[in-house]
Amino acid sequence: MCKDTNKCVKCKENLFYFAFSVKSTLFFIVFFCGSQILRNFASIINNNIISNNMKKKLLMIAMALMTAVCTQAQEQEDFSRHEVAVSYGAASNSQWISAFEHIGVVVATLGSATYENESWTGPISAEYFYHPEKWIGFGGIFVYGKNTQDVMISGSSQGEITQSYYTLMPAVKFDWLRKKYFGMYTKLGVGATIRKDNYDGESETATHFNWQASLLGIETGSPNIRAFAELGFGEQGIILGGVRYKF
Repeated sequence: MCKDTNKCVKCKENLFYFAFSVKSTLFFIVFFCGSQILRNFASIINNNIISNNMKKKLLMIAMALMTAVCTQAQEQEDFSRHEVAVSYGAASNSQWISAFEHIGVVVATLGSATYENESWTGPISAEYFYHPEKWIGFGGIFVYGKNTQDVMISGSSQGEITQSYYTLMPAVKFDWLRKKYFGMYTKLGVGATIRKDNYDGESETATHFNWQASLLGIETGSPNIRAFAELGFGEQGIILGGVRYKF
């Protein structure tokens, strides 16, 4: 054989035939061994080396494994990861704060200053949660409330005061009972409220800490649209109800 195989055509041809023969031999060995394995397996089945009872058990195990895998995959996908909700509540933190402020003013002025014709709008809430898992969701809550009342001094009206409340709270929701048409949960949120007071052509703005702790929430309806009610404490109210959409 020549030392310089790049220049010798005959050497190149010899190397090609040698490589082809090695590949052919390996292919024949693999094919022969594979055919023998398949033949032996068929023989075992046909000759009932594995009993019918054992075959049934193996088949049942295989079906159980396939069912478990399919069920797990379905459970991982078949739950709504997003939800939005709107609600209306009563007895929010802002309402309690306003009530105690009024009592303080009345006591400090020995009853000469009072508030009359008070009316409330809200708390009105909108919220969103994302569920990385079925049992827990992370999101946020926005709450709006409004309070109007007449300021009275010695029985004479001194004008109307309007207080508006804007609250934003990051929140977490624990779905500890999550069924197809029914669910129970707990919700916690912590954030801040911006309060704006308008009186006699002047306005003041203040910010204070706020929260929502809905200890018990109940929802029912379809898998996607549900009515819900919550009991707890916070800016959304002691009691609130609304509609939730899951997708």
